[in-house]
Amino acid sequence: MELVEIGRTGRPHGIKGELGLQVEEVYLDDLLRAKAVLIGDPAIPYFVKNYREGGKLTVLLDTFTTREQVSLLSGKPLWLPQHQVTAEVDELVTPWDALLGYRIEAEGYPLLGPIEDIMDLPQHYLAEVPYEGKTLYIPLHENLVVAVREDDEVVVMNLPDGLLELAG
Repeated sequence: MELVEIGRTGRPHGIKGELGLQVEEVYLDDLLRAKAVLIGDPAIPYFVKNYREGGKLTVLLDTFTTREQVSLLSGKPLWLPQHQVTAEVDELVTPWDALLGYRIEAEGYPLLGPIEDIMDLPQHYLAEVPYEGKTLYIPLHENLVVAVREDDEVVVMNLPDGLLELAG
């Protein structure tokens, strides 16, 4: 069975065995229709008693009645079977996903990369790039990208000074 990771489980909520959920918005409607969810890796199915929204999305699962029991499921990947997901794949890609695997060239910097992931933040995108055992987060914006060389998979950028000191 093909699975789609739709988010992660959060911390226990309340004392009756509810579990907080962090779900990508595009999958929320699919989750709320699901009578069971898959949690963890490997994914284990759990039947849903009910969902509760109100500032924080929580789920009450059939087999859990205490905070202590449900705490064992905290921080795990949350899955749905592919056939239950109605979100269009086109909705999920960033305009920068074509640059995954490309390296970044910028004046005053060594060749950086490859780009391992693209973070989609509310106001902009960040390229995740390994650098000396750490991760750099480089802003992706059309004003910073000078050129994209597809032949050697390099993104030529105009980057501000001091970016390497921000590696986390």
